[in-house]
Amino acid sequence: MFPSDESGMVFITFTASVFPVLVSTRHAVRALPTVWEDAVRTLGASRAGVLVRVVFPGILPGVFSGLSVGMGVAWICLISAEMISGRLGVGYRTWQAYTIVDYPAVFVGMITIGILGFGTSGIVELAGRRITRWLPREVSE
Repeated sequence: MFPSDESGMVFITFTASVFPVLVSTRHAVRALPTVWEDAVRTLGASRAGVLVRVVFPGILPGVFSGLSVGMGVAWICLISAEMISGRLGVGYRTWQAYTIVDYPAVFVGMITIGILGFGTSGIVELAGRRITRWLPREVSE
């Protein structure tokens, strides 16, 4: 179906990871209180103004929540696809080490996968915090 294994892996990874983002975004839009839109409309905002001043800022936390889940799904799919049909990548190397019973290399692969997942999750969280600076944050003591 795909001209190369890599394009198939990209397609599967993208397809699986886009749905958590879409579902989370849809839920965030539906959870917005309609009184916010009514208030902005009463103050004279246009339809575009409602989108820019109410909807987009209101859904950003939900979008970033979906992006965080989507990133985890993307890593799971990518590593699995590399193990099954890849010729390159951390998943492929980890699987090859497992098949030849090289457990130290399997451990290194698992640690590498964990670090990559933790790092990308941290990047998404940092981007979300920077973009939504106006949100109140809980201060841990």
